[in-house]
Formats: sequence, structure tokens, C-alpha cells
Amino acid sequence: MSVYAQTKRALVIGIGKHEDSMWKKINGDKDVPYVLEFLKDANFGQVLTCVNEKATKACIVAGFKTLEQSCEPNDIVYVHFSGHGQQMKDKSNDEQDLLDECWIPYDAYCKPCSKDRGEKHLVDDEVNGFLTNIRNKIGDGGKMLVVVDACHSGDATRSGGRLRKGETIRGADSVFVASKASLELPVNGTRCVKTNAERWITLSACESEQVNIEMKNPKVGKLTYALYRELKNKEAGNNYEFFHRLKKFVNSNSGSRAQRPTMTGETGRYNITDILR
Repeated sequence: MSVYAQTKRALVIGIGKHEDSMWKKINGDKDVPYVLEFLKDANFGQVLTCVNEKATKACIVAGFKTLEQSCEPNDIVYVHFSGHGQQMKDKSNDEQDLLDECWIPYDAYCKPCSKDRGEKHLVDDEVNGFLTNIRNKIGDGGKMLVVVDACHSGDATRSGGRLRKGETIRGADSVFVASKASLELPVNGTRCVKTNAERWITLSACESEQVNIEMKNPKVGKLTYALYRELKNKEAGNNYEFFHRLKKFVNSNSGSRAQRPTMTGETGRYNITDILR
């Protein structure tokens, strides 16, 4: 019978600028120092980072694969994404309103073009596949938390009221229409396959139909800063009490539009504080 030491490992992605100038500059890269600080406080032994130019689609995929390869049974894993989000519609899809939610790497484009037909976007099915592979490596004894400080909605940014001066949205105002060919391409040699439901805990900055507006002071993501602040406070409580305090902070700093963070996945199996404290 093999005995494995429990190691804490993380992949942190933060993007504030992009190859495509159509993306508005945001402060996803400024979230990274806050994340690294609370990971250090929680004694994470392996932390991989992908920031700005180092956060291309290929680099992020390589980060996921490196994390997977290094993981052992019973490990604790944290994955963080701060950046733009966008919805994508598959041309081959028969249902007009069936949209995939995407993380936007540094080299992804806002609109379809010769440099990005959709293959540069990191689609939710792909992310789910990478996370599932990692979950399989750490096994039932492992713990896993994913934090997404991004806007997953596209056309929702065109409704719900005007932005106030100085407010910054982490998302696009259009739906990306991928070409059929791009969706048939393998991801660095790995074809995207839909997998099962979340076998980890996910914290998202807002619901899929909502926008994610950054804080003004400091200029970072609200969910990231709420998490940083909550971990510094060291208050006790289960996942629902912990999440309630995060949600309260985000709502109190929502600016011109309501924003409801979400917590999904294996919320009853272990506590977030088991991972980050």
C-alpha cells in the first residue's frame, strides 16, 4: 500500500492586457500578487503562474498539464483565473441560444478572424476536462478549489443600466461565433471531450448572465479581493458562512449593477478553509 504526502499545488492565471487591442485593458494581472500572498500564507508548495504574455492558450494548457502530471493522491489543488470572459456560439449548433462560456487567454481575439477562429478561446468544456484529469489524479482524498474572477456573459453587458464613470467590466459585449473547423481542432494534441459535473468547489464572481465589474480601490477583481480579505480576517465557519461573507463584500462593492457570486460543486465534502488556511 502506497502512502502519499499531501502537497498543496496551484495554477494562477492573471491577464490584464491582450494581443488583440479590441479587448479593454483590465486589472486581472494585478490580482496575482494578492493570490500569491494568500497561497504563501496557506503553505502552497508548488505554484505555477501565467500572467499577460505568458498566459497564451498554449501556456495555460501547458500549465494545466504540468499541474496534472505533478499531482499525487490526496493533494490539495487551487486554480485561479482573473481576466476577461466571453460567450461563444458554435456555428454547427442547431439551438440558437446554446452558448459556451470561455476564459480569454492573452492571444484570443474578441471577434472571429484569421488569427482566432475560436481555437484560442478556452471553452468551459476544455477547462472541465483539464480539471477532471487533475481531480482523478488527487483522488477522493484530495481537495480542489477553482476561483473564476471573470465575466462569463457576453450580450448581458448591453443591458441592465449604464456603467458609472471609471467602472471596468471583465467581459465582452459580443458573442464569439466560432467556425466549425476551429471546434474540431485538438488542444495541444488533446481533443476536447465533455466530462461530468464539477468534482471540486468553484467560486465565480457572478452568474452567467451578469457582468463582473472591478473594484476601484484597489483596482483588482472583487472576488479575488474579497477572498484575500476574508482569509486575512481568519473568521471561523463552514463553506456557506464563508461564502456568505464573500458574497456580502462583493455585493457591497457592486457599483452600478447587481452582482451575485456563485459557489458550486462539492460544497459539502470539505471546507474552503481546509485548502486556503
